[in-house]
Amino acid sequence: MSAKPEQLLETLLDLERSRQREHDLRIESEALLEGLRSITDAQDTETLFRALVKVLHSVIDFEDAFILQAKNGQEIVPIASTSEKIKNTSWQFLSIFNRVLAGQPVATFDVDQAPEWVQQPLVVREDVKSALHIGLTGSRQAAILVVTHPNPRHFGAAQVKQAKRFAPLASQALLTLELQRAITQRDRFFQLSMDLMGIVSFDGYFKQFNTVWGDILGYSDDDLNRKSLLDFIHPDDRTNFIETLDQLENTGAQLLIECRFQCRTRGYRWLSCSLADYSDERLCYIVARDVTDRVLAEQQLEHDARHDPLTGLYNRAEFMKRLNYALAYAARQPRYGFALLYLDLDRFKIINDTLGHNVGDELLREVSRRLLNAVRKIDIVARLGGDEFVILLMDITIPEEAERVAQNIYKLLAPPMILQSNAIKVSASIGITLSTIKYQDAAAVLHDADIAMYAAKSNGKSQYVLFHPGVHG
Repeated sequence: MSAKPEQLLETLLDLERSRQREHDLRIESEALLEGLRSITDAQDTETLFRALVKVLHSVIDFEDAFILQAKNGQEIVPIASTSEKIKNTSWQFLSIFNRVLAGQPVATFDVDQAPEWVQQPLVVREDVKSALHIGLTGSRQAAILVVTHPNPRHFGAAQVKQAKRFAPLASQALLTLELQRAITQRDRFFQLSMDLMGIVSFDGYFKQFNTVWGDILGYSDDDLNRKSLLDFIHPDDRTNFIETLDQLENTGAQLLIECRFQCRTRGYRWLSCSLADYSDERLCYIVARDVTDRVLAEQQLEHDARHDPLTGLYNRAEFMKRLNYALAYAARQPRYGFALLYLDLDRFKIINDTLGHNVGDELLREVSRRLLNAVRKIDIVARLGGDEFVILLMDITIPEEAERVAQNIYKLLAPPMILQSNAIKVSASIGITLSTIKYQDAAAVLHDADIAMYAAKSNGKSQYVLFHPGVHG
């Protein structure tokens, strides 16, 4: 029996919404990654601030922005601003700023009700109605990033959520700038730095180091004196670090490398290491900062751009990329083949509407886990959107192999799912197509598998259909 028009429309709307969410996430992730690179390259306050404003604009709509940094225990002043009228202001630590520095971004619907803003002259706040305040950690002095807008209630929960994601990146940028300023006074910086500093021989043994090595990695001075610096580096990063030391010794150029250092607790921290050669003394000067939060943030952004946020499976964009790779490889290797399975859950909309979206989401996550258990590690499982999934079976050349996987999926989906005290049974309609048809592009593969899936759905529940030119959805 064919699907009702309203069911098809709802499925199409779910798919379109999913595609739009994936598109928005990909655009945001790319903008943040580009901003991160600009922040890393910044050499002065103005350049850094412009980079911060640019990347923040990619995730939050605002009019002006400025950074406040503590001058003493009672006063906080701007160190950068897009607004001239803010530059000579002075602020006090009151209720909002104290909450922000405790780690919670604060959105102010009306600045005329905020104590820190009320103390400012009218000329400072006359064009400002709402503000978002973001604490910057890691700096030696308390710092706050503030963005404003002329409309009241412009900032809300969504912007606070974005600010939480952005705060570690802005904090890292501010910390990086402080490092760049202080490095010009080596001896003083060596004693005062919040980063890891040391002088090592080219065989890796410390001649001098500051206490931050122990603070960050957890080792005693004896541990650091007894072992080579290379012993603390992750085995996968060690060769690259040694090659960088060789290059430094041969060229004398200042070099930058990021690698993982093992902590005493057996975990690892990412350190960005700036290396300089003292050629006369055959020593290497190292300044390292802990960039673990930034690296993990980048990795998370890259992961989010490729994965479905609900199930953790690959999203449509990443799946199509993998499918194109498979097509290209199959074109070069005549003996290689693959199969694509297109799955649509039966009666999912009824379950979702009857038991609620929370149960529906849990069901999709459980289905995802069972699908992963039905395939090999080399195979690819993705969620296209709504209740539609696709599986790319690698190195498959005959229909029977793909059919066995479909039968295994039905076996794994058969046991009821206990979701919020509800025992739910779910089945799926599956369309299958093989690369033996000699497809030219990924969209054609997906299209034929989709046709086969709708043919299977027309045949009843828990059915699969292998595509051939005579199949009609």
